[in-house]
Amino acid sequence: MAQRRATDEPLEEALASCSALAQRLAALQARADPATQRQLMRQLPAALQAASVALSRLEAAGDPGLRVDGGADALTGLADRSQLLAGAARLVAQYPDTPLMVLAIAVDHLRHVNDTWSHATGDAVLQAFAGVLRAQSRPQDVLARAQGNLFVVALGGPVSTTRALLVAERLRAAIEGHAWAGVRSDLRVTACIGVAACAPGEPLDEALARAGAALQECKRGGRNQVRSRP
Repeated sequence: MAQRRATDEPLEEALASCSALAQRLAALQARADPATQRQLMRQLPAALQAASVALSRLEAAGDPGLRVDGGADALTGLADRSQLLAGAARLVAQYPDTPLMVLAIAVDHLRHVNDTWSHATGDAVLQAFAGVLRAQSRPQDVLARAQGNLFVVALGGPVSTTRALLVAERLRAAIEGHAWAGVRSDLRVTACIGVAACAPGEPLDEALARAGAALQECKRGGRNQVRSRP
């Protein structure tokens, strides 16, 4: 009964968001004039993202015991690089015939935060950043701080590139929208996110290199972005 009560709210949220998405799709299908169709299509990404977030929360609420807390990274409590490799290997073993989607995430302008305020402020940003990742991720995802301001998320289960990009965009928006005033009243933090697929049998480092290359493209393109590399 306790688990059922814990999932009631996420279930209601998921049903409402999926219903709203279905209504928008039905309205789009019912319209014949191009101008109205274009207007309705502009509303679809937000509805789709809301449904994706709600379904992820429902999935996490339904199986709260899957995530392993107490990672080896002393600052954030996330997994370190060795735990990331081990966790990714478990996901690959569980789903050997599908690509493993990985996200490389970097805090924008962390050096500026350290230089302008202090390294203690920078550490507080990293800790809050890790908290956002936890709140937005599912129990089966592997969350790690690879080094410095670089984080990695390996998405558990069969996940398409399209879904991974939606997850990355949700993370980007959550980071930008976080209440950073809790760290400093004048602070604003954003992130670059690179997405790549680790093909079956491919070393994880190769996929991480592609995700890192996509992340660098985000930085060159103005930061606070999501990009992918095949």
